[in-house]
Amino acid sequence: MKVIFAGSFNENEIMSGPEKVSKRIFEEYSKIDKTLFVCYFQDGNKYSYIKKLFGSKKITSINGSDVMMLGIIRMLYEILKLKPKYIHIPCYDRFTVFLYLVRLFSKVKIYYILNGIVRHENKYFIKESQFTVLKNIIVEKIIVYASDRIFYLSEFSKKILLMYYSPDVSRLSKAINGLDECFLGFEKPTKIDYNSIVFIGNIDREEKGFRFLLEALSKFEIKTKLYIIDSAEKKVRFKLLPNLEISVTDKMKPVEMVEYLKDKQIIVSSSKYDQFSISILEAGSCGLYPILTNQTGLSEILGDYLSISTFDYGDEKSFLNILTEFFNGSLTYQLKTDLEQLSWKNIFERYYLNYYK
Repeated sequence: MKVIFAGSFNENEIMSGPEKVSKRIFEEYSKIDKTLFVCYFQDGNKYSYIKKLFGSKKITSINGSDVMMLGIIRMLYEILKLKPKYIHIPCYDRFTVFLYLVRLFSKVKIYYILNGIVRHENKYFIKESQFTVLKNIIVEKIIVYASDRIFYLSEFSKKILLMYYSPDVSRLSKAINGLDECFLGFEKPTKIDYNSIVFIGNIDREEKGFRFLLEALSKFEIKTKLYIIDSAEKKVRFKLLPNLEISVTDKMKPVEMVEYLKDKQIIVSSSKYDQFSISILEAGSCGLYPILTNQTGLSEILGDYLSISTFDYGDEKSFLNILTEFFNGSLTYQLKTDLEQLSWKNIFERYYLNYYK
């Protein structure tokens, strides 16, 4: 077996960005060659230590390639038995640090996709116990320095990586995430939900900047509709505002997302930190005009494919000026190039041709 994938695997089609990257790259590889995706018995309350060391459970099979949940000892044994040339880790998971032990017995190369810098996130946004933070620092340091290649998604991401670590820059390669087929070739309907803005993400996570967005829109003089895709249960939190109508809906599958977004106008990323938001890319492919903070990796890239506007996080005046210009017709959505090049098939081919040969 040439390539083995390792990380978190979500059978559902409602996924986080890193989960989608993991699943789509695995799916594409499984179309051309047999492979294996390994994940771990992570839930300490659900699984015994015996299971966490020696357990084995088949989760699913895609195009004849298995997704297996394995204990650490069983995982190392299976990988050594299969003798892969490459191990691809598409997102951060602490258990994957044990896979670097395989290199004591083989010449396997390990690739890692940098979906975020955990040390940075623990310092500023995600509060965890001191012990968990220490574990994350140790694991991430090993991954960064021991990986044969690290794929970063933007110069913004690379900059933050180099704030905390000093890897050999010759091992760093720029990559990009892709689009599901249902988001390609989209045509905007003639019936539009005017003055509509969409926010996708967990409104409780500080780095997503939702509080800033809500405060800014509460001062906006044009009557506006804000559609939030997160958890419908959170709709009870919002009070009535004179010029702002708020709707909250649950996260949805990609095909449902296309249908939901098709008549909306604007997608906003108000984040103070975001590596690469696939949901913003997907919404942009559905004809929504992207307004992003400069503190997002996607703000560097998306403008090569379609028209966008950017502002600095916290700059309320610039943000509201952009909204006014769009609703007044001064700014319009424009597709600059065929988004087919961002299909997962084409994204995977870049990995395959450049790094798996």
